[in-house]
Amino acid sequence: MKVDWRRRSPARPWLLLRPGSPWDWLLVEGGIAQRQGQGEPPANLQARVALIVPAEHCSHFQLPAPPGLRREEWPLLLEDRLLQSADEVVCGCLGREAGQVRLLTVARQHLEGWRGQCVKWGVSVECCWAEFQLLPAPEPGVAWCWQKPGGFSLMKGLSEGAGERWLAWPDVLGDVRVEPWPQLRRVPLEGRWPDELAPLDSLPGLFEQRRPRTFVGPSRAQRQLLAACLLLACTWGGLWLAQQWRQVQLWQAQVLAVTGEQAGPRQAAQALKRLREAELQQQLRVRQLADLQGRLQAWLQAHPGWRLQAVRFDGQRWHVRVEGEGAAPPWGEMASAVGAQVQVNGDASSTRVVFDLEVAT
Repeated sequence: MKVDWRRRSPARPWLLLRPGSPWDWLLVEGGIAQRQGQGEPPANLQARVALIVPAEHCSHFQLPAPPGLRREEWPLLLEDRLLQSADEVVCGCLGREAGQVRLLTVARQHLEGWRGQCVKWGVSVECCWAEFQLLPAPEPGVAWCWQKPGGFSLMKGLSEGAGERWLAWPDVLGDVRVEPWPQLRRVPLEGRWPDELAPLDSLPGLFEQRRPRTFVGPSRAQRQLLAACLLLACTWGGLWLAQQWRQVQLWQAQVLAVTGEQAGPRQAAQALKRLREAELQQQLRVRQLADLQGRLQAWLQAHPGWRLQAVRFDGQRWHVRVEGEGAAPPWGEMASAVGAQVQVNGDASSTRVVFDLEVAT
């Protein structure tokens, strides 16, 4: 019989910090929640610190990815799926499987602000996790349903052949009617933190900050390799120039395909500018729509006597139908806040409202 005399030091506990108004914190030791609170966490807890990105501030994607994709190339996969530009978001990788990659994004401004608050508290953040990662891995056909205070339910499910799905669902919208959630058996959880937690020590970290490296001079072998590379680069110079010339021709063909035949470069640039302005206008309308949805949702939460019956967006106008009793929602105030015009029809208990977002553009 062999005896291992090496001492095994117990794993340090985790301190989870979740931004909000106010912030929430949870101390976890041995996979079990020990203490929790709000605001600035207690000092001298001797714990590893993890910053938890709230579910409503992150987006989850599972996309096909070519092999050898580098970290700096992750945002390129999301160019057609995000309203923000690539430099306005931070992208993290949750894992890779079967030629696909799971990515999570958060606004750079939010993440930097949260990290700045941790610095003010003198807290050193070791890793960053999404709030959904705290839920345990679901079994096939099962979904965790975490009912959080504040009117949100976080759902994490695993459907046959479709992989893991995440969903943050406002309670004001009622029961979930989005595929595949009605077909999944739900396991309820309640509280500011889930009753059951995933194994924290094995969770993949997100948005790691790269530490600067100390410069070390090249060795003799490295200098010889550098000289060989320089010689090879000189021989490739002519080939590179030829490739650049062909690339310019390809770019010109691509611009022609987008703008059509133009009299000259100036006219082509103007056509591209008009296309870009149309795209920016559409993005602005989407942001206005999100603002209106948030304001209406907040009002409905504060007035339980009113219910949302139907919504529809045709690209320019947002159609809303609500029913209820008592004072009607401040439609004019909501429209003025986003720079739109509003038209209200109906009686005191059933109202049809149309917000025209084209006016603001």
